[in-house]
Amino acid sequence: MRKIFIAANIVAASAVVFFLLERGTDRHPHVDAQGGPPTCQGCHCTVTATDVNFGLYDGLLRSAVNSTGNIEVSCSTQNVGDTISYDVELSKGHGNYSAREMTGPPQNALLTYNLYTSASYTVVWGDGHSGSSVVSDSYVFTVLCCEIRNYTMYGRIDAGQNAVPGAYADSLMVSVSY
Repeated sequence: MRKIFIAANIVAASAVVFFLLERGTDRHPHVDAQGGPPTCQGCHCTVTATDVNFGLYDGLLRSAVNSTGNIEVSCSTQNVGDTISYDVELSKGHGNYSAREMTGPPQNALLTYNLYTSASYTVVWGDGHSGSSVVSDSYVFTVLCCEIRNYTMYGRIDAGQNAVPGAYADSLMVSVSY
């Protein structure tokens, strides 16, 4: 199994979730998740992400603030017809999967938010633990380079939070395991 990483940021009020790009290394290039040979020995993937920028947040408003970001996974292979399967995971950042937190300029200022796998805002995007889910994909290569897939992150700050004015941010790690 191979795992690549990028770190990410998220901010609000101005609020953004930042995704800091940081390349990881292949963790186990000669075995898959079950300990056998990898399903795509000649495959290589990279990942990038755009920040989730919530813009201005007004705690007096009675509606949630939504925004989106994007994760792009680009994979190549040495053999047309290879199959690749991977999971896209997000770390919890500050807080936990039930309530991620952005921190603000005054000490201990917090603004809770979360990231979801769809616009229904019901499934928290995480690492598959603590009630979160990963986004999985699988496909057969029809070209050597490059198959690019995009995955939308759906962000939401719930209404009615009594946040101190200022810029809030959080940083997350995006992992792609294949």
